[in-house]
Amino acid sequence: MHSKIFQITKTRVNKDNYLNEDTLAQGDGSFFDYCAEIDDEQRKEHIEYLVNHILPKGMFELISDDTIRYNGGAEQWRADFVADIRRKAEAVTPDSVQDWIGPVYQLEKFLKNPLDTAYWFYLDEEGLQSYAEQSYEFLRQVCEFEPGTLLYIGGVIDYHF
Repeated sequence: MHSKIFQITKTRVNKDNYLNEDTLAQGDGSFFDYCAEIDDEQRKEHIEYLVNHILPKGMFELISDDTIRYNGGAEQWRADFVADIRRKAEAVTPDSVQDWIGPVYQLEKFLKNPLDTAYWFYLDEEGLQSYAEQSYEFLRQVCEFEPGTLLYIGGVIDYHF
């Protein structure tokens, strides 16, 4: 299966530091089988999809092809996230605790990826980090931003898993 990884930072990233197909660990021992560049049209489509369909509704707005604005909403997201954690934890029982894809697995997945998306996030401005993260780490950082904070999209790459 294929999806995308987005480099998102608080400062505009120099093109030399964009996430690219060689930035991340790939192959044996990595979640990613391989990574590949995408064209500008695909990049634009996936950025629009990220902002308009994946990220929490109303929290972000697309300002330009590579800039999004955080509009606020972290308090509501945190409250919803905690409520969802509690709901999922209630499904864990002594009888279900060892189910292969049961409630423990579902809770673990949710904690790492509350947006339930195959999109991943690369938060390094320097392009030196060798890994991307699922949606929790991105949202955790967003909760520290003031409304109106601009975020910049650097590299966007395809990955296969």
